[in-house]
Amino acid sequence: GGDFTATDESGDVCKFAKGLADKAAEAGVNFLFNTGITRLLTTGAGDSATISGVEIINAEGRHQVLHADAFVVALGSFSVPLLKPLGIDLMIYPGKGYSATYRILDPDAAPSVSLTDDACKLVVSRLGDRLRVAGTCEFNGYTRELNPTRCDILTRRMRDLFPQACDYDNPEYWSGLRPLTPSNVPYIGETKFGNLFLNTGHGTLGWTMGCGSGRAIADIVSGRKPEVDFAFTARPHRASAPLARAGKSAG
Repeated sequence: GGDFTATDESGDVCKFAKGLADKAAEAGVNFLFNTGITRLLTTGAGDSATISGVEIINAEGRHQVLHADAFVVALGSFSVPLLKPLGIDLMIYPGKGYSATYRILDPDAAPSVSLTDDACKLVVSRLGDRLRVAGTCEFNGYTRELNPTRCDILTRRMRDLFPQACDYDNPEYWSGLRPLTPSNVPYIGETKFGNLFLNTGHGTLGWTMGCGSGRAIADIVSGRKPEVDFAFTARPHRASAPLARAGKSAG
């Protein structure tokens, strides 16, 4: 047997993000694609320390420093190596998750709602004329290299569940590094640098919590009180431990 949740929804996060970026660009937001972040530059000391700029490198290898009033680190698992030189040690570890996407051959043989296979820890989503299965967790540092064994597990399980539904001979495999925290609670809030903020560590729920987290960090950066009472993050002089968790105090 199983449970049916009428309010459960799924979608294509890539299409969503691209559509959101288009709307943001129309509103005047400037995106720098194919650009890497090398380091954050600081000025001052102690409680007066701030971020003076972010050093970036473009696809041609040219370096540039960008300046702003406020900086938000929202780099998922890659927030850790960027912040560590500043003395901010986040308890985030990259957990590599896998997905496989298949072209649907028989729409009637494919599920029309999202499914969770609790026995195998997999989720299945219908994306128009495609079917996607995602799951597993591999701890192997920051590499996104695909493990053929884990890929095969996904396809074998889908063949077992929906043997006639899809073209299983031509799967599209993908891997991503989930920014996992011990409590599954993200870091949202301030740091010991007055103009540096965090919005990271959302684990497997990045899209689920993305819009709400974005609204919350926008409120915090703007000096407004967010709807959720987040604790200040990574401010040693405001917490009894080096880090305070978003949503609860350290101690």
